[in-house]
Amino acid sequence: MNKTPVTVLQELMVKFGDVPEYECIAQTGPQHQAVFEYCCRARGVTVAAAARSKKEAKQEAARRALAALAARGDPVPPPYCAAPAPPPHCAAPAAPAASAALALPSCSSAAGSAGADEAAGAGAEAGAGAGVDVRSYVALLKELCEEYKLGSVQYALVGDTGPPHLRRFTVSAALGSHERVATATTKKAARQLAAEQLYTYLREHLADATKDFVEEEALTRALDKAMSRYVELREEQPWRPDLGQRVADYHLGLLTYISEERRREAVEADRAAAGEEDPVEALLRLAAALGLSVEPGSLPGERGPLSTVALGPAAPALVLAGRAPAAAAAAALRYLRRALRQNPAAIGPLRRSAPLNL
Repeated sequence: MNKTPVTVLQELMVKFGDVPEYECIAQTGPQHQAVFEYCCRARGVTVAAAARSKKEAKQEAARRALAALAARGDPVPPPYCAAPAPPPHCAAPAAPAASAALALPSCSSAAGSAGADEAAGAGAEAGAGAGVDVRSYVALLKELCEEYKLGSVQYALVGDTGPPHLRRFTVSAALGSHERVATATTKKAARQLAAEQLYTYLREHLADATKDFVEEEALTRALDKAMSRYVELREEQPWRPDLGQRVADYHLGLLTYISEERRREAVEADRAAAGEEDPVEALLRLAAALGLSVEPGSLPGERGPLSTVALGPAAPALVLAGRAPAAAAAAALRYLRRALRQNPAAIGPLRRSAPLNL
């Protein structure tokens, strides 16, 4: 197998006692169709190249550096001694992939004809270097299908070829009996190209039915939906404990929800009724005075279920257990009384209280 341009340039520079320098100097386009531009410096030659992935841009920059070194007489081995093709941003405008999609006939089955699939892939390859389209055709196609109740588009990875440094992915987009296939250097780009071909085909053949479909509004709706899903995911994130907080300091999180005035009143009322023997009633009375909730529960144990009592609000949540509901309430009552004896004004961020010995 032929060596990559990066490897050939590295070996050539080692012979001259030097190494090439690579730098990513630019990234343009949306995230799903990003274009990276790499700069390569070798023996006084500086070249740049752009591609859809960093690896491909680096390889193209090395290929151009080898061609420049060969042009001035350096011993560059074939086939890299020949001048490479012009970069995509300097090339003459190519026919977009959408034009290839318009020429495709309707497929009679999900598989479609092989010639149509190959033409779709060729059209995607031709459009990949014609510049970056800032529109997301995956989002546009989804909005079009939802608005006109066409069903959902099914995407599938049908091909993965090439060496690790220059992979080629082929993705199919199918809607009912219509299918389009596209190939690109990344899965996202291939998915976008396949969606672009299918979207363009539908808009062309359903022009009268979809004439009121506005792409800008559809993209705005897609963005709003994506942001709402992001917000929902953020809101549904489970509680995460503060791993830097000691167990002995958990009661400090409880005190942050209790005002100093309410704390003093509750402590005085609890001292006045200290003779009560029922821990459940004492706990409920003290929690009500502090504005806390008491939630009983149970947990499975090796010697039978354990009764639990959760005190809230607290950060983190405080749950105390016992063999019986009265024992769990007594443990919670002891913990709460010891926590209330702490002076919140004397507790700073750098001062830690002594552990509560229950």
